[in-house]
Amino acid sequence: MTVQFDLEPLDPADRAEAIREVSQKLNGKIEVRVPPDPARIRAVMTISTLGPVEIAGIEWNVAALKRTAGPKDDDIEPQVFLGFQESGVSRTTQRGRRAEIWPGDIVMVETARPYDIAFNGPIKTVSVRVPTRVLGLPSGLLGQLTAVRLGPDRPVTSAAAVFFSHLARRPTAVGETEASLLAQPGIDLIRAMVATGLGHDDLARGPLHDTLLERVMAYLRLHLAEHDLTAARIAADHHVSVRQLYLILSRAGISLGDWIRKERLAECKRQLASSAHQHLTIETTAYQWGFASAAHFSRVFKSAYGMSPGEWRRRSRSPGHAGKAGVCEP
Repeated sequence: MTVQFDLEPLDPADRAEAIREVSQKLNGKIEVRVPPDPARIRAVMTISTLGPVEIAGIEWNVAALKRTAGPKDDDIEPQVFLGFQESGVSRTTQRGRRAEIWPGDIVMVETARPYDIAFNGPIKTVSVRVPTRVLGLPSGLLGQLTAVRLGPDRPVTSAAAVFFSHLARRPTAVGETEASLLAQPGIDLIRAMVATGLGHDDLARGPLHDTLLERVMAYLRLHLAEHDLTAARIAADHHVSVRQLYLILSRAGISLGDWIRKERLAECKRQLASSAHQHLTIETTAYQWGFASAAHFSRVFKSAYGMSPGEWRRRSRSPGHAGKAGVCEP
């Protein structure tokens, strides 16, 4: 499920109350400080869920969030919050520690404990929340990492940033089935981040390796239309060699090139049959889904579906075609 929130359409007089309401719904009993001029208040959020994991892409100019209530105040279920900073600077304080967070950094907060997050101007971040009970890690262990700057130099933190940031940018690309499959890899990545943050790199290797296939497949779906979706890029973004990438895919019975081509063809086939895209040329549709050559696209489309893209478009839009599209499936 995906929920979008944007203050722009609201009257400036209503913006402060709206941002406080949504922030408190997400975070429980917190104080929200906003710019004094209501017309300057900005906030855009896209919130999606993967099972118990909540992912939010946030752009706003809120000045600060502060929680003074303790863990015994049952206004929200205790959660671990991870902030993946994309732009701007913030300062996070919890358990007597204070960390300054810059673009590329990650910070962790226990949402049921007192904390203070101050933003130095507009901010763009990806926030990830997961119930503490789901992680299965003692609060004392988690508490050693709250309000600690986690830099992007460790492969596990970088892998987590890639995974969650891409999901936050394109939440509608992940359907219900994919969401249920990606929840556990997300949880395992958070556990691995905690392990490496505490210096237990050996405990992180298992979750990082075990979730690689799911993370790669999510990455492929999110970037399917991009022309530079190469093995080298995919491997680099997941901190593995190209050989390791091909090996993990091969074990799952997946040929990278064939999979990308088949999925791109399926998207083109769907788009060509849609009246919503009838203004687009076949060449434009092909280019939008990663095919560099119209001639090549036509060849592979006919090989897969037994007819040219133009013939498929005419047949799919002809009277009486509804319900018959399946006859051309490969």
